[in-house]
Amino acid sequence: MVHDRGEALRRMTELLRTGAVMLDLTCPICGLPLFRLKSGEIICPIHGKVHVVSSEEEARRVRVDAVIEELEELAATRLSALMRETLRGESEEAVLGLMVKWLDIIERCRRIRSVGSIGQAPQRKEVGKEEQ
Repeated sequence: MVHDRGEALRRMTELLRTGAVMLDLTCPICGLPLFRLKSGEIICPIHGKVHVVSSEEEARRVRVDAVIEELEELAATRLSALMRETLRGESEEAVLGLMVKWLDIIERCRRIRSVGSIGQAPQRKEVGKEEQ
């Protein structure tokens, strides 16, 4: 994920060069302007495809989803590094304990995302059924 302002500006410039249109909407995660591609897809220059939200509550849920996703990525990266340590034979017992903790974080992230994520299709279908 890009956090560098210069990189974000470079990506925005590239989007404009390729025919994307800058919208008057902003990314609910980072606040940068959103762009509509020629295909009609709406994207953020940093996060890629985004969900356009219509309320503060929806924006808050999108931000929380992004944090959970980022935490899951961090846990996977740390778990991978610990696996390499184990393969090198470094303090196997201590490393295994840390691996269990990172696996627990991954499991919790997935559980949270499956129960209440705005980006999960099953939840949107359930909400749609309730409104009908």
